[in-house]
Amino acid sequence: MNKTVILSVLCILLGACTSTDTSQTASLEQAKYIDLTSDSKNKLLAQYWVSKKRVEPLYPIDAAKSQLSGCVDLVVGINSDGTWRLHKVKKSYPQGVFDKPTFAALSKWRWKAAANNVEKQPVLTTIQMDFMIQGSKNKNEADTQCGFANT
Repeated sequence: MNKTVILSVLCILLGACTSTDTSQTASLEQAKYIDLTSDSKNKLLAQYWVSKKRVEPLYPIDAAKSQLSGCVDLVVGINSDGTWRLHKVKKSYPQGVFDKPTFAALSKWRWKAAANNVEKQPVLTTIQMDFMIQGSKNKNEADTQCGFANT
C-alpha cells in the first residue's frame, strides 16, 4: 500500500511539472507576438514600444578579473504590460559568462506602448547586451562573435 501511495504522489508531481512547462510555452504562442526579430523589422520596435526604464548590467567580477569581453544576444517578447519574457538566447559569448547579469538587468527594464500601439500589442524583438573591458584577453574573438568591430 505504501508503494502505491508513493507512486501515485510521484506521478501527480511529475504530471504537474510537465503541465506547467507546456502552459508557459502555450502562453507565449497564444499571446500572438508581432515578430520584429529580423534586421529589417527590428527598427519598427519604436512604433510599438518605447523604453521607459533601462538598467545596465553589472560586469561579473570573475569576467573582469579574467579580462573577458563578450555579449548575450536574446530574442525577447515585450508583453502587453510592458514587461519582457525570454523567448530564447540566440548567442552567449563566452558561453554562460554574462547571462546572469543580463537577465538581472533585463528584469528591471520596462516599456510603454507607443502612441500607435493603442492595443498594446506584444512583440518579439532582439536585444544584445555587450560587455567590453579595456585590455581584453579575448578582444579579437569578442569582436567577431559580438560584432563590436561593426559598432
